[in-house]
Amino acid sequence: MVCACAERRLLDQELLDRALRGDGVTVVQDLCACAAHRDPLLREFARQPSPKVFACHPRAVRALFVQSGAPLSDDVEIVNIGKVSGDTPDNPRPVRGWPPWFPVIDKQRCINCGQCLDFCLFGVYEKDESGQVRVVNPSNCKNNCPACARICPEAAIIFPKCGEPPINGAEIDDAVAVRANIKLNIDEMLGDDVYGALNARKQKRRHLLDEKKIEKALAERDRWETNRE
Repeated sequence: MVCACAERRLLDQELLDRALRGDGVTVVQDLCACAAHRDPLLREFARQPSPKVFACHPRAVRALFVQSGAPLSDDVEIVNIGKVSGDTPDNPRPVRGWPPWFPVIDKQRCINCGQCLDFCLFGVYEKDESGQVRVVNPSNCKNNCPACARICPEAAIIFPKCGEPPINGAEIDDAVAVRANIKLNIDEMLGDDVYGALNARKQKRRHLLDEKKIEKALAERDRWETNRE
């Protein structure tokens, strides 16, 4: 499988062209979009014997397949053909009318602390029946905002289209330096009282989500009354 990264074009064009010339290649225009829409193609691909993926950082690719409901086995080969410079282009081309910018979670690093859930104001994260934090509303994410990844204490949140390591899924070589940087980010965004700040954001998120529910209900009522007339 080859991801063409059609929306952000973050792959090395020469390496991408070489991968596209392979025999029997399955091409997806944008792996992030496929994962967000839980495209059945990814599930079918994950079942194949010894599959090979040409895309971006392996951590990001594996997390995207988990997001799609089709986790990859350990024997899958993932070839990183991303650009050395991961700068995000100024003119991304939305795939399916929506820029597929959203977080995925590296389950190998996640400790399920819930800080991302409390921090996000847009309802991107929720907990499932087992209490595990999941990305359930990817399209709610604010485009080009990786703030929740900056405060994750384990650097477990990945934005594959972000140009900044390790947020983009790059391997973490210096965990001490990463955690120090996360601490600086937390202090800058939340201040000294981290838990108080997160609780305040949680209450604000609930208020915003309640407002959206009310707006949706009013819109549905208006549509019903219009159809009745």
